[in-house]
Amino acid sequence: MKNIVANISLCLFFVTVFLPFIALAQSEGAADKKARVVTLDVRVADEVTLVADQAKISLWGVKKAEVGSPVFELKARTFLENLIGGQKVTCTIKGSFDGQYKAQCVNANEEDLSLLLLQKGFVILNRSEIFSTIYEAPYVEAENLAQNSELGVWASNATSGGTADSPGGGFMWSAVFLVGAFIVAIGIISFYIMRGFGRVISLQNQSMDLAAKERELREREKNVIASMIHSEIRENKPKIDAYLTVYEEMLTEAMSSDGPSFMKTGEIVQRQPALSRNVFDGNTGTLNVLGARMASEIIHYYARIKTNPDYVEIKPDMPVEKVREIIQTSVENAKKLDMISAKLLETFCNSYMIEDL
Repeated sequence: MKNIVANISLCLFFVTVFLPFIALAQSEGAADKKARVVTLDVRVADEVTLVADQAKISLWGVKKAEVGSPVFELKARTFLENLIGGQKVTCTIKGSFDGQYKAQCVNANEEDLSLLLLQKGFVILNRSEIFSTIYEAPYVEAENLAQNSELGVWASNATSGGTADSPGGGFMWSAVFLVGAFIVAIGIISFYIMRGFGRVISLQNQSMDLAAKERELREREKNVIASMIHSEIRENKPKIDAYLTVYEEMLTEAMSSDGPSFMKTGEIVQRQPALSRNVFDGNTGTLNVLGARMASEIIHYYARIKTNPDYVEIKPDMPVEKVREIIQTSVENAKKLDMISAKLLETFCNSYMIEDL
């Protein structure tokens, strides 16, 4: 009798301790499967916060730079307002807390707001949110581009402003700078006079030669990287075309009045084309040599490519409307990717004189 009572008590203990954790895991899994995508009118509260009616939406993957400069914050907010342009934004809800939502949002041109803010240095990465997602590499590269270009918060004068606020401070430092520059100039002139103009000319020639060689090396590196990226995008283009041929035919069949024949036996739908991104992944740290605009377009292209495409199983008992929606969404996404590919290939041809064979 004592053993039976002990066993019952042990079972009740395990149910009491572990049942809440099991329920929490199930609710989180269900929430992931029901990620909402909403399109709505918003107003900009600050560089990372949008307001729609009474709801606040924080941009996913980024956070405030905390510069402490009203001018910087105004520039960041104005940049975000211009990105939205008074039009609706489409947001994928990542989570919510205390009435405030976390979402990844794109504007009417399907440009990722968080990515563009990172590229301009108006925000910094929230690494805990992007870690181990497909957006980690593009977002990190966008922040690196802003750092290398000294944009926004990464600019040398982003946090300065103390001297400008104090009367006479700016004049004092300007005077100190001018005096120091004058002394340095006198010293340099005296040095070159003592060494002779022949030495000056020799040093100038060496400097010019080094600068020319550096420009040549950078130009060569830029052409090599451009050629490699162009080749990978060009190799991906026929794969997208083949994917569209197959799934547009499947969509036509799904739209027929009789319904798709493959519903009788079931089918596996590949949500995205299987494309290569090895060259991009191996050169994310050198894309800045192509220029900020070109690097941004390349990042937007590869952000749509998954290393391992998603698959959906079409079961015979699945509603026909759901099957049509799945196939149509996959076809529309592939068409957008195809348009971006064609635009990039044309840009490579015009900017780098690369022939698109």
